[in-house]
Amino acid sequence: MGLMLSPGDYDVTSPDVSWSYTGFNMFREWLARAEGFTLTEMNGFGGDRAWSSVSTTLTPLLDHPDDDGSLTLAQCAAILPRLEAITAQ
Repeated sequence: MGLMLSPGDYDVTSPDVSWSYTGFNMFREWLARAEGFTLTEMNGFGGDRAWSSVSTTLTPLLDHPDDDGSLTLAQCAAILPRLEAITAQ
């Protein structure tokens, strides 16, 4: 079982990224650290800290169920510049 991040064109032959759930969680933990907090302290990841206390455009990606739903085009458009900035570091 795994997770795939790709454009909403449903072209499954060339996903942008494909991970196991464990690999995706590691990616989210890395992103959270880059944003200055620990994922395990957050509500839904074992902690009590509310997501409203975190100021990052990555929140929709970090606080999204692994096994249900999609991000909206607007959310992806807001997330992309921050991902690019983190990867450029």
